[in-house]
Amino acid sequence: MDTSHPATTLLRAQWTTRPPGLRLTGAIEPASHAALERHLADLLSRFPGRRAVHIDLTGVHSLDLVGTALLIATRNVLRRHDRDLHLRLPAGWTGTFGGAP
Repeated sequence: MDTSHPATTLLRAQWTTRPPGLRLTGAIEPASHAALERHLADLLSRFPGRRAVHIDLTGVHSLDLVGTALLIATRNVLRRHDRDLHLRLPAGWTGTFGGAP
């Protein structure tokens, strides 16, 4: 049993200016979905006029399907406003997000 990340680990969010965006740490799981959704909804208004916003996930140790869906929905909203979402992933995470690099 993995005890390195207890189930009670909270999701923490910190706004960043360089690059403009959000740094997340902890777990993206059912208990943190509402908080994640609030932070993601604030991205457009928090950084007006920015072509790209960034989400740093290097401090996230687990990401469930609902969290993934929230990130994809945020990417779609940003695209409708001619903006981009850039993700910084932890070492060892693979895959693409939103199409070709």
